[in-house]
Amino acid sequence: MHKQPGRGFTLIELMVVIAIIGLLTAIILPGARSLSRSAGTTVERSAARSMIGAWRSWSFDHAGRVLPGQLEAGVPLPGSESPMTWNGTPIPDIARRRWLWRLVSYLDDPVASLWVNDQRTFWENALANSTNQSEAVYLATLHPSLGMNTDWLGGRQSDACDVWTLEQFIASQDPGASPLRADTIASIRRPADLVAFASARGRRGGDASADVLEGYWRLNTPFAPSEQGPTPQWETTDTGNFVVPKAGTDPESVGGFLSPRHNGRVLVAAPDGHVGLESFEALGSMRRWADPATEPHWAPALP
Repeated sequence: MHKQPGRGFTLIELMVVIAIIGLLTAIILPGARSLSRSAGTTVERSAARSMIGAWRSWSFDHAGRVLPGQLEAGVPLPGSESPMTWNGTPIPDIARRRWLWRLVSYLDDPVASLWVNDQRTFWENALANSTNQSEAVYLATLHPSLGMNTDWLGGRQSDACDVWTLEQFIASQDPGASPLRADTIASIRRPADLVAFASARGRRGGDASADVLEGYWRLNTPFAPSEQGPTPQWETTDTGNFVVPKAGTDPESVGGFLSPRHNGRVLVAAPDGHVGLESFEALGSMRRWADPATEPHWAPALP
């Protein structure tokens, strides 16, 4: 008996198959991307819990003081809290003065807590591809996943910080004056409201002309002290609203180094230990950054 040859697909059948594949792709890919984003948020949320837990533990071990965001240049560093080397590589002095080296000993897995998701890949590549390991460590120090509210919690001891400069002036006039920043956990009146750490982004190596990377060590607040009173630090629209950060935009002026990378939201860790996702707009009030703030547009006046 003669066997009939197999019948191939007709053009219409092929078009139907292609259409079905296209439809399935359109359904599956967004879901896969959403799952990937969700997984990334979960990883960063876990890291944020470790970070704020370490931050609080450091305080408990230091008479309730709040961890300084940056120690003053020229002041001797405590060797027990500012390691000289990282995996055998010397740490540049300026890098050792930043907050993250004082938290390393309080983290079970410092790398997994400080650099997560894309920032973890950046950290690994920086160390693997650099011919100068000290420079690579310095670069990684600038770009942890979460930035710290350095100016109002603990303090950024630098002449480049208006809050620190103002405090130094006030102290010179009145040695008994209370600091503007929160210097002890017990002195924080609204520990559930303030930002301690948040998803951050910054220019590579802190270079104003370099590419924008996810991850940066510090955050800028919406308003800054000035002779005229509160002055916006974040870029505003014609209607006075803060501009929402977008990829590639200047990270300092557009959102003060904040990164709404979690589906348009920012991951925030508060001094009371809780972690949550918040809209960028919700962080535009100074009451989220400075404990003395009495209103959203608050900032002390410079003399």
